Amino acid sequence: MSRARALLRFGGGYGLAVVTGGVLSIAVIPVVILAAGEQSWATIAVAQAVGGFAFVFVAGGWGVTGPTATAALPEAERGQYYRDSVATRGWLFVAIIGPASAIAVLLTQDQPWLAAMTVAGGLMAALSAGWFYVGESSPIRFLLIDTLPRNVATVVGAIVLLGTGDALWFVTAQFIGALLACVVATVDILRRYPAGRWVMRPITSFGRLRGQSSAITMAATAAVYVNLPIVIVQVFIPAATAYYALAERLLRMTLYATRPFVQFSQGYVPDPDPSRQSVRATRVTALALASGVLGGAAYAIGGPFASDLLSGGTLPMTLPLSIPLGIALAAMLGSQVTGFACLTAFGLARTLAQSTVVGAVLGAITMVPAAIVFGVEGLAWALAASELAVLAVQLVKLRPHLTRLS
Repeated sequence: MSRARALLRFGGGYGLAVVTGGVLSIAVIPVVILAAGEQSWATIAVAQAVGGFAFVFVAGGWGVTGPTATAALPEAERGQYYRDSVATRGWLFVAIIGPASAIAVLLTQDQPWLAAMTVAGGLMAALSAGWFYVGESSPIRFLLIDTLPRNVATVVGAIVLLGTGDALWFVTAQFIGALLACVVATVDILRRYPAGRWVMRPITSFGRLRGQSSAITMAATAAVYVNLPIVIVQVFIPAATAYYALAERLLRMTLYATRPFVQFSQGYVPDPDPSRQSVRATRVTALALASGVLGGAAYAIGGPFASDLLSGGTLPMTLPLSIPLGIALAAMLGSQVTGFACLTAFGLARTLAQSTVVGAVLGAITMVPAAIVFGVEGLAWALAASELAVLAVQLVKLRPHLTRLS
């Protein structure tokens, strides 16, 4: 019972952070599109994609391995572990922000400062302490210290954007919010875990990445085909960038909204009793696949209405685009649970990495020719195929570990 209460408490605090962030993400879409214009919206979307890929390298794998490592460490060692992560991620930020910003500016061209600041804000978020709060099971701190400053900054930025029509103020506010969250979290964590010292030498800092290589590789591979579509659209079909960016943003927000269930599943499935673990894995897999079908269908049908509403009628999505993206979403909703909750519980993390590689390779091979020949709709079908391949690989490997529910 205590385990169930702890899981619900964690899910509730984390869920509230997701809800507030999700509501704000939806609310700012029409603000940016209508107040700053489609061009600024497209620039931000492309720069966020570049920043999303660079984010993986700045985060250094701590977002993947950090929660588990933090939970396993004695309290006396947690302060040093966090200090080491900040030092390494700080140097990675310095090394990567220049090239990443240059790529974003090169892709967008017309609004260089907007592109560069968007990337900077995304990379600053990689210095977040959210993973540490997850590891020490502090959902309230996650909400108030890691999430709240960034949400407040987004609101302030949106208000300034409405008054000025300049999206640069909006992304600058987001950068400041991410910076503030990082500073406040560091003060909070080191106040509670004071043991340790700062070791800031670059060689030592980069040397810590040796233990993070697997996590970085897996996250980077996933980031390729997550952020590649919008870049392909910008390069080969630039007139459709703003249109596709809105459709993709709606898809990502749906995925974001399901994170509490993924987190709950990660704590629910593992069990010392193999038979109970199989039953639990079967339950969450069935729920994930069912919610995937429902969520994908809702997106395919409701996406055009939502995009029309959020863009003020300027960027309405069509069914030929919403249907393949709905299929891709259905597969994503399933695979994020079968992968991160079930495969890892059975010691099949290698299969999780393999499925990610399969999806990335298939997407990289098919997306460009599909976009050139069939436009954004063809690219969306290529994305759907890659996501279905990821889910298929995971289900094949997971099937022997599942059981029949009575």
